[in-house]
Amino acid sequence: MPNSLERAFAVLELVDQIPGGLTNHDICRRLNIPTSTCSYITKRLECRGYLLRDEHTRRFKVGLSVVALAHGALRELGFRSVSEPVLYKVARDTGLSVGLGVLERGRVLIVDRVESPQLLQDAVNAPQERTFGRTGGSVVRTRDQRDAGRELPAHATALGKVLLAHLLPDDLTDFLHHAVLTRATGRTIVSKPILLKELDTVRKQGYATAEEELYPGVWGLAVAIAGELDTPLAAISLNGSMSSPAWDDRRMLLRRIEEAARIIATRTARR
Repeated sequence: MPNSLERAFAVLELVDQIPGGLTNHDICRRLNIPTSTCSYITKRLECRGYLLRDEHTRRFKVGLSVVALAHGALRELGFRSVSEPVLYKVARDTGLSVGLGVLERGRVLIVDRVESPQLLQDAVNAPQERTFGRTGGSVVRTRDQRDAGRELPAHATALGKVLLAHLLPDDLTDFLHHAVLTRATGRTIVSKPILLKELDTVRKQGYATAEEELYPGVWGLAVAIAGELDTPLAAISLNGSMSSPAWDDRRMLLRRIEEAARIIATRTARR
C-alpha cells in the first residue's frame, strides 16, 4: 500500500496533468484513495503552496511552490547559462525556434527555448490565439505548448528521438518495455519496431527529424550535445512551421545546430 509521501506525489502528478484542475472528489476517485486521506494530503500541499485551490470551482491546481522548485532545478543544469547566447544566435540566423531538451523518466523535458522571430511576430499579430492553429499561413502554438519545463513524448519529437538513439541498449529496452507510443497526429510513430528502425537511422546519420509527428504543420531537426563518456549532455533542436523557407536548406540548418552543439559542449566542459 502506498504511503502518504507516495500518495502526495501521485496527487501532484495527477493535478499537473489535468487542465483546469481537479476537485478533492475527482482526485479520490481517480487515485482510489479514501476521502479523508485525500483531504489531508491536499490540505497539506495547499498550505505549503504546492497546490492552489480555486475559491469558486473548488478545484486544485498546481501551486507556485512547484514552479520555484522547478526553477531551482533548471538553474542547477550547468549548460543552460553557457547555451543561452548560442540559442539566440541560432534562432536569429535560421529564423526558427531553438530548444534544449533532456530525457527525464522516458519523456523529453524542455529546459530552455528561444522563439523564432516569425513566431514572435505571429504572437503579436494574434494575441487572442488560444488554440493550436494557423494565422496568416503560419502555425501558431499556445504558450503552454512552448514553455521551458514542458514535457513532450520522446517518440514524437526530434529531441526525443536523438536522445533515445544514444541510450545504452539496456536502457532503451527498458524504455520500450514501459513506453506507450501515443498517437498525436497521423504521422506519429506508434509501432515499436518502426521506432527502433528510426532510431537506428538516427544513430547512423547523427541527427533526428520529426515532420508533423507531434503537431500538424510543425517540423523539427535535432542533434545531441556531447557529454562525458559519449553520453549526451542534452539535445538541441530547431522547430518551426513547415511552410518556413528556412527548411529549403536543411544542410545549412544541420550545420548550424551541429556547430551550436559543439560550442555548448566545449563551454560546459570548461566550467
